[in-house]
Amino acid sequence: MKQYSHEAIPEPAAPDAVPQGKKGLLHNDAAQILRNMILSGELAPGERLREISMSKQLGMSRTPIREAFRTLAAEGLVDLLPNRSVLVSELDKGQAAEVFVVLGALEALAAELACQNMTADQLEYLAELQDDLQRHFLSSDRRSYLEANRLIHSHIVDASRNQSLILAWRLLLPRAERARQISTRDHGRWAEAYGEHGKIFTAIVARDAALVKRLMAEHFANGVLSMKKSEREQRAIERSQAYAASGFKTKT
Repeated sequence: MKQYSHEAIPEPAAPDAVPQGKKGLLHNDAAQILRNMILSGELAPGERLREISMSKQLGMSRTPIREAFRTLAAEGLVDLLPNRSVLVSELDKGQAAEVFVVLGALEALAAELACQNMTADQLEYLAELQDDLQRHFLSSDRRSYLEANRLIHSHIVDASRNQSLILAWRLLLPRAERARQISTRDHGRWAEAYGEHGKIFTAIVARDAALVKRLMAEHFANGVLSMKKSEREQRAIERSQAYAASGFKTKT
């Protein structure tokens, strides 16, 4: 066994010591993992996130976890409370609809530009993603469908080649992903959205920029209508429960 002199024995690293070059990498990794856990529902709205437990779970020090919390707070996915607690934010359906309105305007423009700028290779990849979307829809694999859907929208936005648009879109994206979780829970809306994707793809293949811009705008507008319908239904349920608790009955 190799022997060390007293001076050669390395000092143990402090718990939060991270090589300088890896700090940003670990922070980004932690933020992405936690973001995915929130968007998938693995971390539920209102759930408390603790630095120590998350540090152990993700196998990294507390510093990148703390920085990831700040990133997710800026994205609206977690709330940083005055007592230093961190909670997964509740999903406000009204705010989700607002996000969809803005994102729809951005993606309608992105789709128009992508239709003009998309290369043959990019179009081929879009066709592959569209095939994936179809397969996941027909098998009712909602989680995989949402991932294919995310990749399609991302691919179209990237193909716009407009960096200012892409940056604005990425800032809104995390909140929009939570909104899509609501939209596809309604199977009727899910089927409509799937059909709309087919029309968008056909318009891009035909290089009809004006049509694809209109179709993308309608795609998001229909998503907003679905969310508002869900809000109305939830309010009706809450009223019915309140009436039942007070002894009154609603008319059928």
